[in-house]
Amino acid sequence: MFSLTFLVLLGAIALLALIPTRRLYLAGWSPRALALYYVGLVALALIVAELRAPARFLIPILVVVYIAPFVTARAGLARLFGRSGRGATPVVSRPATRSLPPPPEVVETPARDPDAPEAGYAGPPGAGPDDERPLNGR
Repeated sequence: MFSLTFLVLLGAIALLALIPTRRLYLAGWSPRALALYYVGLVALALIVAELRAPARFLIPILVVVYIAPFVTARAGLARLFGRSGRGATPVVSRPATRSLPPPPEVVETPARDPDAPEAGYAGPPGAGPDDERPLNGR
């Protein structure tokens, strides 16, 4: 009846058409309008996929029909003028600043004796950190 390729194409188009349909559902469209939009979008996409000749003219229409639910003039104008779509403009306030205690006084460390061996040096007994030996130990 239908080839496997056609059924895979139909499934892929049907799944892709759900994305803008879901957007329209969230915008509050009626179920009947959603069903008409979904069926129309799937039919237009199948026509574009199967028939090569009208695809040149139908692809721009398909793109506009697919993208249109994501672009709303009301929300775009509200963003342009800085208004929210839910009533009054939201007021953003800063939290109160905490008063922090003053920093502790800086304690100077005593100067280090340059002749004292460095802490943590683990060389052979009697050797200091300034010994000039090759890295291989010879």
